[in-house]
Amino acid sequence: MLPKLFKYSIKAILKLYNQIWTSDDFPVSWRHAIILPVLKTSKDPLNPVSYRPISLTPTLCKLTEKLVTNHLTYYVEKHNILNNVQCGFLKGRSTVDHIIRLQDAINKYNYNKGFTVGVFIDFQSAVDMMWQSGLLVKLRNLGITESTFSFIKDFLTHRTIQLKVRSALSQKYVMENGTAQGSTIHSSF
Repeated sequence: MLPKLFKYSIKAILKLYNQIWTSDDFPVSWRHAIILPVLKTSKDPLNPVSYRPISLTPTLCKLTEKLVTNHLTYYVEKHNILNNVQCGFLKGRSTVDHIIRLQDAINKYNYNKGFTVGVFIDFQSAVDMMWQSGLLVKLRNLGITESTFSFIKDFLTHRTIQLKVRSALSQKYVMENGTAQGSTIHSSF
């Protein structure tokens, strides 16, 4: 819908973005998410852990998240902050790269009559349990610019959520850790 807007509407949105960026005037409504529980495939619908939480957040906030994520990606690549074997969350790379690397190592050691040992760790609920204050300290130490840092701080803190089941909404809850499920920006953390 946004690309179809009239030019003056796009200018108004740009003015809003610039105001948010320069004045730390982060919209309160952008800190709120409606959580829809979506049943995982072949799971028991009576068991609450069988549902994946999907966060509905304002479209204009998602667009801003994408802009900030692109800025962060550029920053970490320019300053070589990530390890060169990092694959997740980077353009042109994926976890498949690690699977291929593992397969090559297994084939190499099998061919040479050696062996391969693999250790796999799954950080359950990593997005939900992200320590916001710790992340902000790390971002500050990495030299993230003040505007970007302020946006991320405003994006993470004082967030509220409500669960929606059919047409019923729960009371509001404050998120003390983590970030909105499905958020564009959390994938760059």
